[in-house]
Parts: sequence; C-alpha cells; structure tokens
Amino acid sequence: MEPTTAYSFEVTIPLPLVQAKEKVVSALRDGKFGIISEIDISAKLKEKLGVEHPPHVILGACNPQIAYNALQENPDVALALPCNVVLREENGQTHVSALLPSVALQPFEGLKVQESSCTAEEALSRVFDSLL
Repeated sequence: MEPTTAYSFEVTIPLPLVQAKEKVVSALRDGKFGIISEIDISAKLKEKLGVEHPPHVILGACNPQIAYNALQENPDVALALPCNVVLREENGQTHVSALLPSVALQPFEGLKVQESSCTAEEALSRVFDSLL
C-alpha cells in the first residue's frame, strides 16, 4: 500500500471497532508486530473527564527485531517507539491509521535507523494491504 497521506497509512474496515481490532491485531501479528500497549481513549476520557467519546483505541505495535536494530545505533529512537496504530469507530465502520515510520524516525541520525524505518514501513504497508 502506498501512504494515504504525507504522514500515514489509512484504511477503513466496514466493521465495528471490536471486530476490526481482532482483524488488525491478527494482521499485525502476521507482519511480525506484537502489541505491547493498548490505550482505550474512550474509556480514559470517560474516566478522567466524564465525557462520552466514540470507540477509539491506540495499539502500540512493535517489531522487536526492527526496533532492536535501530536502538543499537541510536538509543534515542525509543522516543518514537512503539508504532501507534489507531482505530476509530464512526458510523459502524473503523478507521485504522498508523504514522509512517519514515516520518517518526526522520529526526534520528544513523544509517541503521533510516534502514530500520524503511523496513518497518514496508512491513506496515503489507499489514495495511492485508486489511483491504
């Protein structure tokens, strides 16, 4: 998949968030990404502010080998980890997006860092292709 915007991959899955999340997690797993964190934005906004917000989740996805390669050259890369995959439900459909690794890692010096961003971006591209 080609990037949808100058900074992200985006697809819409014609399923509610709960069902779409299963599909996204499976696609990420197939692409060698594990989920190391999950933030339920809707639940946090309800808890902290008492406001209702449509289903909205951030999955922290990480490919350990790619992350390790980049961190070996520049430990500051940890500032941009993990890759956030955002799921947002609207009208019974789920919009899925992820920041391009080349955008996230652009400020960090090092050839291995930039190679890692390309490798991660290619892997995420395949993940998003599989969601279409």
